[in-house]
Amino acid sequence: MEIEVKGHSGCQINIVREANELFVYKSSRDPKYLVRLLMQAEKQQQAAKFEYQHIRVPHIFDVSHTSEMVNVKMEYVYSKNFIEYFELAGFEQISYLVKALLLFLEKELKESPIGELNSEIVADKFDDVCDKVLANALLRDDEDIKSLLERTKTIFNTINTIIYIPLGICHGDLTFSNILFNGNNYYLIDFLDSFVESPLLDIVKIRQDSAYLWSQLMYIHEFDKIRLHVISRKIDNEIDRYFSRYDWYREYYKIFQLMNFWRILQYAHEEKIISYLKNVIKSILNEF
Repeated sequence: MEIEVKGHSGCQINIVREANELFVYKSSRDPKYLVRLLMQAEKQQQAAKFEYQHIRVPHIFDVSHTSEMVNVKMEYVYSKNFIEYFELAGFEQISYLVKALLLFLEKELKESPIGELNSEIVADKFDDVCDKVLANALLRDDEDIKSLLERTKTIFNTINTIIYIPLGICHGDLTFSNILFNGNNYYLIDFLDSFVESPLLDIVKIRQDSAYLWSQLMYIHEFDKIRLHVISRKIDNEIDRYFSRYDWYREYYKIFQLMNFWRILQYAHEEKIISYLKNVIKSILNEF
């Protein structure tokens, strides 16, 4: 048995039955995606070596690659997506999820001592994002975009030469859509290479959903938006309250979240998504 599932970024996903077991095969023949998929598989393999309370990482059984193809065989997990889970979960279950996320992030922090990050790395990344935004035909002539870019450049120009944040490891794309819900166990998928390997980036990504509801925007089926908004707000308040104890979070969270949404906007090709992202970026800028 083989079931093809729609993938993203040049990736194909198949669910395959072998004997009495199901496996996920994630593969690509897109030259632009081959190295990235290899790096994702390696990052997931490394993450699987750590033990997390209530958090699991699907096991990768095999990674095969040639100059033209990469194929990753991994564990299949029976699960619900975040919409299905949140639709039925009570506040006790949501609190359990928050606890699991906080424990996961704290585990990352233990592996990521505070280090010195040269602000040129952040500046160079933002310059690259600007180039890609202005290369996007739907964005380059947008006067709102130009204004928001100028305001953002002013913010980034105020960053100290050295940024002190935890440096070491992170998932890279810790969003609701990359969590599989299996009872009180949560499986993390789609690890992603990041321009800075820091738990701060994982806090940015989870709040991309809890504070700004990004993954809900991507969901195409009907769901209880009010319920999802209430649950997301509860998760966000607890995450923000918890990490506000750290100086690096209070000082740099907004800057990295601003960068995060520009990185999403650079690839946007739908008017409703562009409008949404402009409003989010404007709201973050207004907090400075």
